[in-house]
Amino acid sequence: MDTYDILIVGAGPAGTCAALRLLSLGYRVAMAEREPFPRPQIGESLSPGIRNIFDYLGAAALLQEDYCLHQLPAQVIWQTQHAEMQPRGHGVMTDRSRLDKALLDLAVANGLVLYQPAKYEHSSYDGTHWQVHVRSTAGALTLSATFLLDARGRKGIRQHQRWQTAPPMVGVWGYTSADNMPGATCVEAVPDGWLWGSPLYDGRYRILAFTDHQFVRQPSILSHFHQLLHASQLFRPAGQFSSLQSCNVFSYVHREPWHHNRIQLGEAAFAIDPLSSTGVEKAMRMSLQAVIAIHTIFQKNTPAIAQEFFESRLAASVASHMRWTSQYYADAWPANTHPFWKTRAVLPFSGQAVSPFTAKVEHSLATYHPPVSSPHKKINIQDTLQQLWHKKLCLSPALSFKQTLCVVNDCVEKKTAIYHPNLEQEMAFLGNHDILPLIQIAQQSDTFGQLILSWKQLVPADMAVPMVLQLWDKQLLCER
Repeated sequence: MDTYDILIVGAGPAGTCAALRLLSLGYRVAMAEREPFPRPQIGESLSPGIRNIFDYLGAAALLQEDYCLHQLPAQVIWQTQHAEMQPRGHGVMTDRSRLDKALLDLAVANGLVLYQPAKYEHSSYDGTHWQVHVRSTAGALTLSATFLLDARGRKGIRQHQRWQTAPPMVGVWGYTSADNMPGATCVEAVPDGWLWGSPLYDGRYRILAFTDHQFVRQPSILSHFHQLLHASQLFRPAGQFSSLQSCNVFSYVHREPWHHNRIQLGEAAFAIDPLSSTGVEKAMRMSLQAVIAIHTIFQKNTPAIAQEFFESRLAASVASHMRWTSQYYADAWPANTHPFWKTRAVLPFSGQAVSPFTAKVEHSLATYHPPVSSPHKKINIQDTLQQLWHKKLCLSPALSFKQTLCVVNDCVEKKTAIYHPNLEQEMAFLGNHDILPLIQIAQQSDTFGQLILSWKQLVPADMAVPMVLQLWDKQLLCER
């Protein structure tokens, strides 16, 4: 039996992201993947935030390969029936089959022990280790690990383990020549669904249509796809299609994403509505949070804090995405009159928590309040400093203190943080400094000038003034 610190099942971006970070922290990591690579994979659109993750993993060069397209503009028909040109920023269109293989090769080069092809069969937990049984071309294997990370995507979660976060859809996609379409990513709302398309590196153009789930049971799925195209403006000239395919599209979260050191990653934990095009980024960020939790347990032996950190971050992400998605559907021009849009323009399933974790998601949905925007100020630092220097100061009466989980040196710790209605979330650090001693000094300071001089003894001198003005702008520090 081969024994590892962490065993990862599934070699998509979520699994390889976790592997790369765990290897950099010095852990012995193995991975089992059932399919040989490269393998066909949709999900080519990578959101701009993916670049920071690849930089962090030492994988930035992979986004510069010839199968990646950059700086594509976007044509959008959504809130109105008129096309708008929008910059796509630093997003990337890529060939996922080649990118996934490149990430996996990088992980192997960094020390990952890879079993491929090796099919996961079953596993058991003895209280300290997972025994995972896989079957490869060489026969049956049993692998042992302290942590088991399930990154098998939708195959890694059974129907009864899913908590649905949005109404289901059916997705239909096919390829046409890029010569038939503009050299841009196109997104369009139509009465019975919405369409997305983008050029690919190989001269093809992929178009995906998302519509009501009922059509998956009809033999006319092909004709319905063409009806959606015909109802559009941006996709009407698409021409002939090849390789037309369809699949069910479900949005859900795992009811128990952390159980006995078994952690669900990527779409085995949370499958988002494709509307956001951030699935790969969210999956990789979730993996990095799982790594922090695992590292915390190995280094500090605080499993309850580590699990609370992972689950609270995941629950907040699920709730945030549900709110954003429903609002985006509500903003579409057909939202007031067409059933497809009306059913998706509201937050679903409130009060139907089925596990302690989904109760956290419900709590995040029920207790969310958008931050109150402070009055917009164009701050001239020198003029404002002169005006405030001798003014009496006080802390806002709306300021409160609470314990929160923070990441310090790749481990989770509990810190005292401040909260105010003008903040999107509690704040434990100001810059790179604990905020509690800074606030305690503010409580004891009589004027803004006195506070700035006191803070200069704790923080770099050039940071004290901007930090004070930041809290004043947010109305956490007020004039008496």
